[in-house]
Amino acid sequence: MKLIAETAMHHDGDFNFYKKLVSSLVTDTEADYIKLHVTIDANEYMSEDHPAYTWLQGRVFSEVEWNEIFNIVTAGNKKLMLLFNDCKAIEFGMKYNPELVEIHSVCLNDHVLLNKLNEKINSSTKIVLGVGGSTLYEIEGAMSILNTDNIVLMHGFQNFPTDFKDINFLKIQKLLQLYSNLSHGYADHTSWDHKDNVLITMFGAALGMDYLEKHVTTNYGENRVDWQAAISIEMFNDLSDKVKLLKACNGDGLLKLNPGEEAYSVFGANKKAAILNKNIIASHELSIDDFSFKRTGQSSDLSQLDVLAKKGNKIKKDLMKGHCLLIEDFE
Repeated sequence: MKLIAETAMHHDGDFNFYKKLVSSLVTDTEADYIKLHVTIDANEYMSEDHPAYTWLQGRVFSEVEWNEIFNIVTAGNKKLMLLFNDCKAIEFGMKYNPELVEIHSVCLNDHVLLNKLNEKINSSTKIVLGVGGSTLYEIEGAMSILNTDNIVLMHGFQNFPTDFKDINFLKIQKLLQLYSNLSHGYADHTSWDHKDNVLITMFGAALGMDYLEKHVTTNYGENRVDWQAAISIEMFNDLSDKVKLLKACNGDGLLKLNPGEEAYSVFGANKKAAILNKNIIASHELSIDDFSFKRTGQSSDLSQLDVLAKKGNKIKKDLMKGHCLLIEDFE
């Protein structure tokens, strides 16, 4: 599971603040990806009649400034995750070969944006679709436009902060099953000061996510853009430790027994083994009445099913009542 540190518009237009924030996320967190919201053409993204239009106009960084931010991330050996809000942002951002790019749920079916991404995307880049608060119809619509199956569905929505009763993990589980061929992520937006913030995030991670995303701030609890769901660097690193623990608990997922299970599953001391109910002579054909399954101080290399399959097989030598049947006892 990969961890994503989300910056969004937390900079509030303050470029120096943003540089310090990104630098801290690069040097002080265990994030795999630093997520940056890239807007180059605010007029394509937002109409003049939107209440936040004027606000956004004053918070758009230049390509030179974005280049500086990108370099901070890559120089610190973190990976870029770029969320694109307009076509110019796609043209600019794809020059940096980000490993992950995202189309936010508010743009999920913007055919112009999706087609521009089709033009610029390369085979090594995964497209993250924010699907929180979206219908199946919308999800299918976006995927029908994209020319790739290299897609991550990012669950979770931003009503800042998200009431845990609105998360609906059962619905997310159904989407994981429905799109089992795709990668999935969970972007948690639980209130920054909720006592169970990290726990709720881990509930989402435990569904089997490939990516886990959280807003992170260096100014914990300060009233800035997106502050309502922004956790501290310390909380983020605590979350990282818990993700490592979850990964260890998940194991490799193989159906065969692992070493711990094999040690537990010894036939005799733990699992019942076949104990003879009576003395048996050589060449006797084993019958179901000859033995009982019991826990014993002896060890066997035959499972209960193995012994049942030996019914009718001949015993190689004389055996005493109380003997634990072994492979070598049979002809």
